[in-house]
Amino acid sequence: MERSYLSLSSGGISYLERKGQYPVIFLHGLGGNGNNWLKLAGYLPENTWMIMPDLCGHGRTDIPITDFSIREQVEALFEFIAALGLEKYSLAGNSYGGWIAMRFCISGGNPDRLILVDSAGINPTVGENSTENEENFVQRVMAMNPRNNAGFIRKFVKANATGKEKVTMEELMSIRAKTLILWGRKDRLIPLKYAVELNRYIPGSRLEILDEAGHTPHVTNPDEVGSLIAAFLNERLS
Repeated sequence: MERSYLSLSSGGISYLERKGQYPVIFLHGLGGNGNNWLKLAGYLPENTWMIMPDLCGHGRTDIPITDFSIREQVEALFEFIAALGLEKYSLAGNSYGGWIAMRFCISGGNPDRLILVDSAGINPTVGENSTENEENFVQRVMAMNPRNNAGFIRKFVKANATGKEKVTMEELMSIRAKTLILWGRKDRLIPLKYAVELNRYIPGSRLEILDEAGHTPHVTNPDEVGSLIAAFLNERLS
């Protein structure tokens, strides 16, 4: 596993990678970083080129952020993929990262495969609730990774609370990438009913439920998640 740094027009993206033949880009959740996906490395085929960037405003990525929007993350993702010279690749995202991944596809991105892991994007966000709940969420995120910028996390929460960037049912129906939806049955942050809605509206998508997992099954149940993703990628290559 190597840490790499790619200079873009707006700044630099830091990312972890495990070299391989077929690229899969993994997008972490709000307050996380690329390291969140590391446990999958032991369960994905050796030919999988794992690319795990730190999103804007997270980890070691230093791209300046202005409005803390999903749109801003998507624009950086387009430039990142272009700079890597990728034409054939798959895209995975957990929670906030899944929201970015869906919006990327809706905005013209064309991954071979889309993997959504307990994805945000259609559910009510923390910022739409009371200020007290919002602050509790911020403190929980900070406890998970003290290197986060608490001010940035608050701004992300507020930006996501506007509802302007939520994914509509009509937009879900426009996603053309073959899609695998993975969901922890015990997810208390984004309940299973939203997985069912995604599965209902994304054409040809498949839903796999992990009975003993919560909001980050790739962390708690990497063997199950890795096995499901490996099989899904093999479908592409067969």
